[in-house]
Amino acid sequence: MAETAEASGDAAVESNTASMLAAFQDDVPPAESAEAQIDQQTQEMLAAADDAPADGGSPPANSGAGATSGAPVGKAPSKEGNTVRIASDGKDDRLIKVKGLDKQQLCIDLLMVGCVQSFVDFFYITHRKQAPNEAGAPDSEARDVDIPEETLVFLKETLEAAESARRAANYQQCFENYNTLAEYFEKVPDLKSAMYFYQRCADVAAEVDAKESISKACLNLGTCEEQGNNWQSAMQFHEKALYIATSADSLPLQIKAASRLTKVYQVLAENCEKEGRDSEATSLYERCRDCAQLSKDPHLEGTACHKLGLSKYKTGHYEEAIELQKQYLDIARMHDDRVGESAARGALAQAYEAISGTQEAIKQLENLLNVASEAGELKAQASACLNLGVLYNGREDHEKSVELLEQHFDLARQIGDRKLIDSARVVLGIVRGHGKLKAYIELVNSDIERLLRWKSKRATLDTQ
Repeated sequence: MAETAEASGDAAVESNTASMLAAFQDDVPPAESAEAQIDQQTQEMLAAADDAPADGGSPPANSGAGATSGAPVGKAPSKEGNTVRIASDGKDDRLIKVKGLDKQQLCIDLLMVGCVQSFVDFFYITHRKQAPNEAGAPDSEARDVDIPEETLVFLKETLEAAESARRAANYQQCFENYNTLAEYFEKVPDLKSAMYFYQRCADVAAEVDAKESISKACLNLGTCEEQGNNWQSAMQFHEKALYIATSADSLPLQIKAASRLTKVYQVLAENCEKEGRDSEATSLYERCRDCAQLSKDPHLEGTACHKLGLSKYKTGHYEEAIELQKQYLDIARMHDDRVGESAARGALAQAYEAISGTQEAIKQLENLLNVASEAGELKAQASACLNLGVLYNGREDHEKSVELLEQHFDLARQIGDRKLIDSARVVLGIVRGHGKLKAYIELVNSDIERLLRWKSKRATLDTQ
């Protein structure tokens, strides 16, 4: 068993070294290969270690400089004066002199204790190039990322602890150490490095088939992709996380993965709508609704039903749209969500009107007007008044129509939207004129004298 674990560890080191070289290929100067640079730097560092005086050089392998019994993993060291103090589990604190503490010394420490994989990780992360300050600046002007001494020690100690735990087949401790590094880089933020270590977490967990840990790592990878606006990649990671969490029968992880997927599907669907791909948007909204139900979050589920209903309406599936908006309405009323109820009733009225259900549309709009008034939603009230006014005008109830459109005009002025005010004024004028059309036609046909008096003196037109 020990030989198998050791062989597995060696294979993992080789695999991870190759993956790290590929991940940071862009940071290596074009004139040298990654392997050549490591060899050259290693030779220089070892030579420097041999020539260094005893009091100023790197500490010997058994001095504790590279031991994992120093700072507790995951705790950032503190700085006092010109020393870096690292808290230990014992009574005494270990002091490392800042003078002479640099990337080279810490790389040597890692090599001297045999942590080759940690050396590779540490070397590339600490030798990454900063982005040029100005667009178009030559690559030669790029400098190494400036990392504080205490962060260098934290990075070195955590990498060493992770590799030591992996060799000892303590995979849980190894996972936690790599996860600590990933979380640190995610907060910096350095998403590229964070994703590298989250992937390392996934690899470590996969070696022992720890499904929950694999799911957590995939979930974190997806979250990093979200922060980078890489929504397709985020979707793939979250889908994998949900699948593994489901197979592991881990309800908390299923809920978390489903919640993240709901957001990602919604963003992708909205992007499809902007590009005019309505059928693809509908498909994504359906997946969004399914994940929202898995998330056990009624707010997410209600919003997903509403979005899917709007998409169904847009593609002409009015009956399905009505059913979805009814689900949203039920959820909103159950949680006393006035804003959600207003949105659901507005969408229902629109769908009923599309299938010539005028009476049901009026009922929904009247309820919407009451709910929006209680919630103080001026825009929802204005929209309801406008739609009701138009519907009543279509039913030849001009008095009720004018009353509602006057209310719409007043609400538009309260909102202060100039375009809405102008539109409300025009619609109100049209409906008022339409209400006098019958009397005007009768006047033209039977009473020329009154017509001329009205035209010349603008006398009030008697509609009786």
